[in-house]
Amino acid sequence: HGGARRGLGHAESTLVHAESTGSVVQVSNQKHWTAFMYGRERQLLVHVVNSVEEGDTDGVLQSMDDFWGHHFGMKGADSWSVRKGLLDNTMKSKRPERCLELGTYCGYSALRIAQSLPEQGKLVSIEVDPLFGAIATKIIEYAGLRDKVKVLTGTVDTKLRRIQEVLARPGEDLDAVRLNFVLCDHSKDRFVPDLELLENAKLVGPGTIVMGDTTLYPGEDASGGGPNLLSHFAANDKFRIQQHIGTDKSSGITVCEWQHVV
Repeated sequence: HGGARRGLGHAESTLVHAESTGSVVQVSNQKHWTAFMYGRERQLLVHVVNSVEEGDTDGVLQSMDDFWGHHFGMKGADSWSVRKGLLDNTMKSKRPERCLELGTYCGYSALRIAQSLPEQGKLVSIEVDPLFGAIATKIIEYAGLRDKVKVLTGTVDTKLRRIQEVLARPGEDLDAVRLNFVLCDHSKDRFVPDLELLENAKLVGPGTIVMGDTTLYPGEDASGGGPNLLSHFAANDKFRIQQHIGTDKSSGITVCEWQHVV
């Protein structure tokens, strides 16, 4: 197939706007970027930088909301609104200082967490995709919260020690580091296995708040199984489910707290 190469050679005559075919992205007056070379996440970064003053966290969040609203319309909007409210309320009521996000994507939830952190608070966010991690890092930096968030590229099993290193206070024993809050926002089939990895490493335990969102949002992959998060919490006495809001027939957002089992 030589369509892409023909397009690059004769941009003015053969390329059309993204709005009409979804195959080409127009950036300023340049028309030579194909969607393969210039994906949706990179478009988001350009949109944020071009529409918001650097350091305006609320403006960056609104810009991201506007961008996804333009791309997906109202699909998933109700669930997303519920999720934002739950996340904000959890951060404000619990005031966690050491937080972990599993699944950074472009950094939206990381920004919401970071702007609610107390002065000494820190968030580690783990993203398996290096490009998404780089874009999120830039968006977080642009929003003025670079000192509050550290994005790590990899998976939980490969980053356990690094999580401890980033969150440890000066002079603190790394093995004493405990997470106050965990947001599960990555592959649904990894929620329970990764929480078990964190528990085995003693990074989570009594007092840790866990929020997991099993809602399938526009653009997400529906494939993959794994232990059900709500069932996992409900079947074990060491967890206390504080809130669960169903967002679909088989999905929802759960907030749970590890508790002491006597």
